[in-house]
This record gives sequence, structure tokens and C-alpha cells, in this order.
Amino acid sequence: MTTLSTLLMLAAAPGQVGSGRLVGGWGYVWACYAVTIASLALYALSLWVRRPGASPDAKE
Repeated sequence: MTTLSTLLMLAAAPGQVGSGRLVGGWGYVWACYAVTIASLALYALSLWVRRPGASPDAKE
């Protein structure tokens, strides 16, 4: 119980609590965008490579 009360006192100490905002997180946001775009591009490429070919007797 002492550990819990110590943690609560540390969390409530003036000057120890943050503003509740993330600072400098844009690098992670852009990294997530890059991973998402790369994943979608690779998926589109895999669909294009695996596309079914037209049969020789098919009329267009």
C-alpha cells in the first residue's frame, strides 16, 4: 500500500505532471503514413502481378 500512495503523491506533485499533450510526435505520424502507403502500393503491385490473363479464344 505504501508504493501506491507514493506513486499517487509523485503523480500529484506540482511541476511533475505534464500538460497532457504529445510533443514532437509528427515523425511517428509521417512514418505511419509511409508504411501505409508502401503497404498499399505493394498490395496493388501484387494484385497486378496475379491478375488473370485473358484466354486466347476470348472476344473483347
